[in-house]
Amino acid sequence: MKQTLALTPTSSPVCPLIAIGIDGGGTHSLAVAVDSTGRTLAMAEAGSLNFFGAGLPTARRNLKKLVSLLRRRLRPGTPFTRIVVGCAALFSDATKPEAARLCRGLLPLGRTRVLSDCQTAGFGATLGRPGMVVIAGTGSIVLARNRAGQLTRVGGWGHVLGDAGSAYWIAVESVKAAIAAEEGLGPKTGLGRIIRRWFGAKTLTGIVPAIHRPEFAKEDLAALSGHLARSAGRSDGVFRSICWRAGRELAAQARTALRRARLERRLPAVWLIGGVLTNNTLVRASLIAALKESCVIRLEAPRLPPVLGAAAMALVDSGAELTPEIVANLAAPTRPCPHAAVLHASGWRQRFGRAQFS
Repeated sequence: MKQTLALTPTSSPVCPLIAIGIDGGGTHSLAVAVDSTGRTLAMAEAGSLNFFGAGLPTARRNLKKLVSLLRRRLRPGTPFTRIVVGCAALFSDATKPEAARLCRGLLPLGRTRVLSDCQTAGFGATLGRPGMVVIAGTGSIVLARNRAGQLTRVGGWGHVLGDAGSAYWIAVESVKAAIAAEEGLGPKTGLGRIIRRWFGAKTLTGIVPAIHRPEFAKEDLAALSGHLARSAGRSDGVFRSICWRAGRELAAQARTALRRARLERRLPAVWLIGGVLTNNTLVRASLIAALKESCVIRLEAPRLPPVLGAAAMALVDSGAELTPEIVANLAAPTRPCPHAAVLHASGWRQRFGRAQFS
């Protein structure tokens, strides 16, 4: 068994082991520096690290900003022991050339691991335990890990090729339903009025120029999903049907992941994360009901948000054992090391709470 790393004497009396976790999302990115006990030392925020969507130069600029902010908020000369970068552009671990293109000159390549942001989010939820993670935010993906540590992925193909059940999918289906109602091809619904107001358009045709603006991103349309859930909620039958279908779509992916990972007969632990499954009770209820039709599951609360999942992975890569004390420190509100500057005195959860599982 790995031994928990102890603090060892160095030239700096404080925080000799610094693990860096980065959650590099498609819209924004978060970074955190923690010591060997899991205490948060510094935090930073920047734009997207998705080098497919935002482009490599933009992703590198944002990574440089994260690194610079962390270094500014730590003691001068503090070395980064291990770094884990979760990146929205990846399906799994980055190849050496991919990691080098993103990180060369910004982070020490020999001590940096770059992988999918879904993997870091999944590790944060499960801390490496067997089970299944269903993620539905802007996009959607299901990850299942069996007792041998083998990881199975279903979904995660992006908004053009997949992402069924995601916020983007719900928004698109809602717009389609509004158009169908207006043209007499579908049932009546109040979605059109809500969508027009959200876009500031007088007619549904008026939303088309907005959607096709170069700066209009998939995240912008995905945000419509949350607005519809708050505005239409349970009062609109068409929207309820869309949310019900979203849950069934996610459940179909989840059942496939359980079967492929050979977990369906083992009372699997299931973690539900992402803005849709956190905030949209209709989708969440539909997913859970559909899963329970075919297997017995055990729902558990995620242990850590994605960025701290990346930090936990970095600690493990450093040789540390994730003891209950370390996990508790990671999960606790910010309690900075006395010699380390922290981004916001109001605390981690107040500052970054909304972005934890979006």
